[in-house]
Amino acid sequence: MARPLDITVVVAPSLRGAFEGRQVVNLGVPATAHVGDVLETLLRLYPRLNSLLAGDKGPPGGRYLHVALDEHASRELAQGRGGLAAGHKVFIFALSRPPASSRTSLEG
Repeated sequence: MARPLDITVVVAPSLRGAFEGRQVVNLGVPATAHVGDVLETLLRLYPRLNSLLAGDKGPPGGRYLHVALDEHASRELAQGRGGLAAGHKVFIFALSRPPASSRTSLEG
């Protein structure tokens, strides 16, 4: 049986309130976990993040959750693997949605 992976999640200052003030969250995930599994785990542990999920019906100009990987994890993902290995870092931060007027010009 494969050992679980220890993944470090680095939380941007603007999101620390949703993470109970934490700057870093250390997660133990199954060896077969993917980036999506880490995100699902974070959403279960910190339900306030759900309000930051981007979707078609989100408020114009509102913030949305963004996930970035360290260089090693990005290489793993690009090679068709799960994107995670022990010691990898996942970065969580929030970006603003474009205003509705900008969104329609981008879609057209």
